[in-house]
Amino acid sequence: MKLFLFCLALLGSEFVAGGFSKKAQDAIVDVHNKLRSKLALGIYRAKGSEMPPAMDMLKMSWDDTIARSAQEFADTCPISHRENYKNKYGENIYRAFSSAEVKEDLGEYGFIASKKWEAEFNKFGWESRTYGSQKTKIGHATQMAWSKSNKIGCGVKNCGPDPKKKGLNKVFVVCNYQKKGNVKGFEVYKEGKTCSSCPSNTSCDKDSGLCV
Repeated sequence: MKLFLFCLALLGSEFVAGGFSKKAQDAIVDVHNKLRSKLALGIYRAKGSEMPPAMDMLKMSWDDTIARSAQEFADTCPISHRENYKNKYGENIYRAFSSAEVKEDLGEYGFIASKKWEAEFNKFGWESRTYGSQKTKIGHATQMAWSKSNKIGCGVKNCGPDPKKKGLNKVFVVCNYQKKGNVKGFEVYKEGKTCSSCPSNTSCDKDSGLCV
């Protein structure tokens, strides 16, 4: 009986920690850190334009507390951002629609969402590293690239048939970030020699160019 209860506790803990399996969590973080590494090293191209290297790009890692918050919001099957998300965390959302039955394992949607968000840079370009000065919609991508955002947690929900899209099922993904990014008037990252301005409690990983 004790073993059974212990297993239930573990399953419950995994669920509230974000709704994504460890494998899916790692895939989400990996997409983010690959983007961040390319920016840090000065080898990222946004719609053909090479972006300058970053001197202060932190490595991102998964956070269960943040994931719990994201999952709680995803479970409501919302239609847009939460009203007060800007007060605490940065937030990216993604909605997928399908006429086919949604698989029980939703892990792939975290990876798909992350790639869709990053694709904004190549779709719209990146005119300025100062947030708010570009009119085109790259806010999901800039949150992924925000140098001071080093914690991420995500949630996912199969919301079933969408009432506004007849015959389509909806899957909702939300990722929250800390520190929150997309602060108007602030730079997404500081341009300069890779790792030259890492926070005092971090060190430079030379291979990735990230502050860890």
